[in-house]
Amino acid sequence: MTGTKIRMKKIISKDSKTVIVALDHGQFQGPMEGIRDIRTTIKNVIGAKPDAIILNPGVIQDNSDILGGETAVLCRITGASTNYSTQFDYHRITTSVKNAMAIGADGVVAMGFIGGNGENSSLEILGKIGEECSEYGMPFIAEMLVQDQDHFTDAKYISLGARVAYELGANILKVYYSGFDSFSQVIGSVPIPVVIAGGPKGKDSFEMAQEALSLGAHGVAFGRNVFQSEDQKAYVEKLIRTVHGISRG
Repeated sequence: MTGTKIRMKKIISKDSKTVIVALDHGQFQGPMEGIRDIRTTIKNVIGAKPDAIILNPGVIQDNSDILGGETAVLCRITGASTNYSTQFDYHRITTSVKNAMAIGADGVVAMGFIGGNGENSSLEILGKIGEECSEYGMPFIAEMLVQDQDHFTDAKYISLGARVAYELGANILKVYYSGFDSFSQVIGSVPIPVVIAGGPKGKDSFEMAQEALSLGAHGVAFGRNVFQSEDQKAYVEKLIRTVHGISRG
């Protein structure tokens, strides 16, 4: 586990907080606004010096010359479904932990689902990823989603998903914010860092981040709110000030 501990220090800062920017949406949503020119977006984002960015393996390989600096690279290793899919149940493995290491990733990200038809197979995959990450000393970030839309931001469901991922070997959890009155339940469900996802563009992300931090969250993992903003670099800089209380630019 020595490798995991060393690599975790690059993802989580000394203040136990992290700003992660997710730029992996192209795998399932295609060349959407903000990441159509992914290379320029990567340059804008890493120019603000976030703690980590999430990318798909092909993007990491194609942009290796501008990666590998202060910002940790997290490789998305699950997916295999697009917005046009006629049947969605759960994410499959799209590349291995070993390949993520080979292309220079500092950690891997996998999506897990509970409360739907894909739960059993999804959790089986998370277990296998957890085992592989332990073998190679790679940090494992589990992004847990509730498939039942009636309980998508239900703290009880999110807490269960978080705990299951932790039990299967996750080192960091990415979840949706359930609200000020209930999110402490999610934080209390696991002894590992929890970061919040951004959700749909248009919400007050900074206020949400401050609330989550006050309840014990270790940071944020925002995507669309960042890359669809008017000034991507400035947006990340503001996130860093919100989470870490400092400027890195």
